[in-house]
Amino acid sequence: MLKLYHQWTSTCSKRVRITLAEKNLEWVSHHISLKDLEHLEPWYVKLNSEGVVPTLDHDGKILTESNFIIEYLDEVFPDNPLRPSDHYERWKMRNWMHRFEAVLHKNINTISFVKQNRIKRYEAFSEEELLNFLSHQVNAERRASYEKRIRNGVSAAEMVFAEDRIAEVVDEMNIALEGKSFLNGDRVSLADISVAPFIERLEANALNQLTDWTKRPHLGSWWSTMQELPSYKKAFDFTMPN
Repeated sequence: MLKLYHQWTSTCSKRVRITLAEKNLEWVSHHISLKDLEHLEPWYVKLNSEGVVPTLDHDGKILTESNFIIEYLDEVFPDNPLRPSDHYERWKMRNWMHRFEAVLHKNINTISFVKQNRIKRYEAFSEEELLNFLSHQVNAERRASYEKRIRNGVSAAEMVFAEDRIAEVVDEMNIALEGKSFLNGDRVSLADISVAPFIERLEANALNQLTDWTKRPHLGSWWSTMQELPSYKKAFDFTMPN
């Protein structure tokens, strides 16, 4: 049995839901409320020591890190493969996935903190409540980042830096997609699935300078194709529990 601990808007959770849908796998949903800090509760941290979503339980085997989870699913359930058979193309797929995680994830989080006004979650905290919240952050680097953003906000220079780094990656994608339907050729791969939730987040944050597809037409065409995939629609149509 596959049981997914996930959050409905989480980009990393969406990666896994797209993969599950693309491979037509049945799974059990356990929604984790980030707003209620359920991901920091002791029972969940026992499953995922980083205190993040998603986490996959496959017959008692616990898997974390969304890019690793989706590759695991493609290895264990070989029908409808999502990895190129060619070794070099598979390397390129993994290189894309690493780049998306290393560059896009961090910098989109910076922008989302401002664009989605996430500071509101913490403005009502007393100093004691803030310190208590920070003490529950398992990852030391993430804890320090939260404290810096909550106390000092995000500077204009940090926003420009984040947007510039994102622009580098989407420009690379636009070039790579010329003459191709997907990043690894004519079939959707884990690279496409890995990045799709980040492109959606760029649009949600109204970053018009990054999502003006007339300037990046090959990426725009790819994005239109991705949004029409039944697996994409199924993963993004997930309804948040009450």
